[in-house]
Amino acid sequence: MSVTTTRSAAEPEVLPSDPLEKLPVVLLSLCVGLGAVLYWVPLRGVTPRDATGLGLISVLPLPTLIGAAVLTLTFVATLAQRRSSRLLLGAQVVLVVVALHTLAQIMEPMARFPTVWQHAGFIEFITRTGSIGTNLDARFSWPAFFAFVGFVAKAVGVTDLDPVFKWSPVIIQLLYLLPLAMIVRVMKANWRAKWFAVWLFPVANWVGQDYLAPQAFGYLVYLFFLAILLTWFRPAVLRTRIGGRRGKGDEPGKLYSFFFGPKTTGEEPVREVGLWERRFLVVLLVVLLLVGTAAHQLTPYLLIASSAALALVGRNELRGLPIIGGVIYLAWISFMAYGYWRYDPGGTLFAGGGNPLQTLLESTSGRIGFGDPDLGKIQRLRIVIVLVVMALTVIGLLRRRFRGIDDRVALILLIVPISSFGLQSYGGEIALRTYLFMLPGAVFLAAYAFYPDPKPVPVVRSAPRRQRLRRWGPTLMASTFAVLLMGGFLVVRYGNEAFEQVRPGELRALDAMLDDAKGKPITLVWVSGEVVTEPAAASATPQGPWGYRNFESFSYTATHFAQEPYRTGLLQTPPVAPTKQEARDRRPNVAEIISAMQEEPGSYLYSSRMNDTYQVLNFGLAPDWNQRLVGEVKASGKFKEVYAGPDASVYKLVEQVGEPAERPTPTGLIVGISNWTPAGLIYLPVLIGVLTARELRRIRLSPDQWTRLRPYTVVAFPLFVGFVAIVVERFLTLKGTQ
Repeated sequence: MSVTTTRSAAEPEVLPSDPLEKLPVVLLSLCVGLGAVLYWVPLRGVTPRDATGLGLISVLPLPTLIGAAVLTLTFVATLAQRRSSRLLLGAQVVLVVVALHTLAQIMEPMARFPTVWQHAGFIEFITRTGSIGTNLDARFSWPAFFAFVGFVAKAVGVTDLDPVFKWSPVIIQLLYLLPLAMIVRVMKANWRAKWFAVWLFPVANWVGQDYLAPQAFGYLVYLFFLAILLTWFRPAVLRTRIGGRRGKGDEPGKLYSFFFGPKTTGEEPVREVGLWERRFLVVLLVVLLLVGTAAHQLTPYLLIASSAALALVGRNELRGLPIIGGVIYLAWISFMAYGYWRYDPGGTLFAGGGNPLQTLLESTSGRIGFGDPDLGKIQRLRIVIVLVVMALTVIGLLRRRFRGIDDRVALILLIVPISSFGLQSYGGEIALRTYLFMLPGAVFLAAYAFYPDPKPVPVVRSAPRRQRLRRWGPTLMASTFAVLLMGGFLVVRYGNEAFEQVRPGELRALDAMLDDAKGKPITLVWVSGEVVTEPAAASATPQGPWGYRNFESFSYTATHFAQEPYRTGLLQTPPVAPTKQEARDRRPNVAEIISAMQEEPGSYLYSSRMNDTYQVLNFGLAPDWNQRLVGEVKASGKFKEVYAGPDASVYKLVEQVGEPAERPTPTGLIVGISNWTPAGLIYLPVLIGVLTARELRRIRLSPDQWTRLRPYTVVAFPLFVGFVAIVVERFLTLKGTQ
């Protein structure tokens, strides 16, 4: 007898699930695990101590490089799937950030970069004295970041910041992903392009400005500023140029239409929030302008320029925000940074400014010296990577343009930082900083070079050959580029590791000087192989973690090798570099070292492996020059050993006549008082308040009602003119004063 079962018509039919549907994700997850094992496990026991001029890549084991390639190819393969696996993609991005930006940390005992330890000295000084030393270092004129770190450490009872210094790069890189995720949601692109852009950001960020420093904090402020501005303060109706000649409506040609014809906006519609939320966000943007200005020199300019450019192209409705930022920037430079510019405003605030081409050359090809050829290869590879990334941005922009998409936000984020070359050379590093600030726009346009369609390309199992090529072609090209970029990162990011790794002995040598001096001022004498063509540009301090504590106790004196005939050749046009043998034959002069130390009571001769390697790789000295120098120092009988270790040594003269000269007393904050300064201190908060109130009023009005903002403008205009006049008066009357 047969049994018949019935099912309600309202009950949905349950289809059997495909047991192989999740198999690709499982296989990709296993490949991610395999790549991580290959990457990390072989690093056990590997140290960068013997790194050559090629940097860390010279000591990395082959399985680690294979693991990096597996992680890269697995990510691109995940992008080739029919559906987005958000959890797997997100885990891969985080894993890549951790893998790339902890590579040196897990092999080195101390935090890398000597600059980190100098910043540690600033933090220690501010925490210990409760003041700043604007006459000790220019960076004390922007002390907000150092003071904040010191305050937090003291508040939570942390006395040892070494782990924070060591692991801050990976933490900062992970924090960068938060505002980047907000910017990703703004862009109108398919999920493959968005995820590829997010992956490109940490891999293309080889600049090395992510350690515990004001520039890293300022960059985080910059990203959050852009994220908030683009997410909530773009106009509700995004406009594009209408095709044809103005007023006629005819079609003049395909080329004109390509550039100026009607286009689809490259951004998603603005996210709507309540009025009170928008008010809070406006105030938050002003706070970010204040924080960014107080923390770093370059960041406020990029904040102002980006918001102004976005307003000009119709992607920022807070048109008064750049004015608020400009007022804050001028106020900080004029009042808070007075100790920085008071002696020579032109030579400090605008050093290298007004000559963008020279600044560009100084920051790129000018950094390629005549030292170790491998180090020169690293510098050239950095330039190549930048050129390749920029070429892809052009390709991505054109491919989107051919599809009728107007990516003006990404384009603005790409090109605005280029204007930084007109400011100053920034110690020869402005090209690196400019590339860093171009990345938020560059990674999206570069991703569009492979995935330009605003919607994912449909995947059909039995599709024509052309459609299959459309699917797999971008995957193959993206895989090739991603692997090459990953390899390039490992080379250039850690290309200077031979002279950027800080060793414990170098810190102990500085401690030994402080202990031996017993509170007296110290003159640190060091030997430099630099060929000095411009005395003002010569290195004033050794390569090393100098001043990591008791910052104010130290002064520095460089003893240079013989300059001729090398300097004469380098001053010719074009410069004639010394031959390799000539550079290696240069020898230090112990008599000159003794003479310099006798002129400075309280002197110590400081020798370190970091500075030794730096001189060899950058100036072509013989690899054993420091060993010979130490031998001659010991043989002279004129020196007494204060500290000796495998990585550093310290010596002082056996007979030292006189007492060390007193160091200048740290001055603290210097504002400078002119006749009009009191009025400026009154005008400033009122002006910022009126301008902020103007923007708070603006967000309640539609664009056709902005004429109601005129009362705020009437009040703000005379305040603004008066404030600018006060800034000019301060520069004219206070420059050159003591």
